Amino acid sequence: MADTLGISEAQILGLFIASVFWGMLLITFVQTIRYLLWDSDAKGGQFKRLSTINWSMLVVALLLMALSTFDVSLGLMHSIEAFIFYTGPGGSTARFTGLTDWVNVLKTCNVVFGKVISDGVLIFRCWAVCNHNILIVVFPILLWMGYLGTGIFVIYLEASAGNPRVLLTGGMSKITPSITAGWTMSLTNNIITTGIIVYRIWRVDKSNALYGIQTQESATQGSRSLFGSKKRQRTKLQNIIRIVIESGMMYTTTAFITFITFVVGSNSFYPTSDAELQILAIAFNLIIIRISTRPSGSGDYSTSVQSASQTFPLQKFSSATKGTVDTVPTQESLSIY
Repeated sequence: MADTLGISEAQILGLFIASVFWGMLLITFVQTIRYLLWDSDAKGGQFKRLSTINWSMLVVALLLMALSTFDVSLGLMHSIEAFIFYTGPGGSTARFTGLTDWVNVLKTCNVVFGKVISDGVLIFRCWAVCNHNILIVVFPILLWMGYLGTGIFVIYLEASAGNPRVLLTGGMSKITPSITAGWTMSLTNNIITTGIIVYRIWRVDKSNALYGIQTQESATQGSRSLFGSKKRQRTKLQNIIRIVIESGMMYTTTAFITFITFVVGSNSFYPTSDAELQILAIAFNLIIIRISTRPSGSGDYSTSVQSASQTFPLQKFSSATKGTVDTVPTQESLSIY
């Protein structure tokens, strides 16, 4: 069945959707920079000392913002060239179907390296949350390297394909399998690493509840609902689990929809892929913002462990967990978000 969405309409729709999400990204980016550079706990508020700034997260936020902005700029320029400056045969359709056009190649580069950065950060978070256990992230690292390799190979094939008037979703025998394999590895990597992070934090929170180690936030009385029943108060780690799952699902769902549109060869691949890079950066920023807005004093596990150790020795806690990695995470491991 023929695609009812033409390539010209798809590109315009993609530019609109990307612009909307870029506006959302700009708001979250400003807030992310604020929490990474500004110490609101200090009296009157002040910039953090250089030694306390999380430089790795700051660099990633800047890179994702730069790639997303560049992608929207490329889409705008591509549309202007296709509808205004291009006067050759075929009109805008011929301009958009130039597979080896440098704009199309650069947009592919943006998506590939944006996902490489995002997946790399996710693996790093998984490694840090799991007490720097490299064995846990061996398979995700292999998937990450596989996606990086296939991504570079796709860029090479796209740039050296000559000048065929086909779309990226046109089912080319060389490019399609590589894109499909790379996208599958990236999606699998996201699902596995997010699952490990959530499981690890859940195990720690479960162990804390079992041995009476609670944060001040979890020990307080729950608030009343609209009908008078008491709502269960979540611990800080339970809130982190919710944040990680929600942000992960937001990006993974978008990536899965984009993958499906590519597999079926629909032109709706272009609007969804334009939105994917923006949502990827938004999801990264939201994790930092939502965890940074949690009261630092109410959910600080380092404080709660010190008070809990007076009644339950940490040596007994370690032996009770029977040698598992379910130890209480330090503030450093939580700050990676």
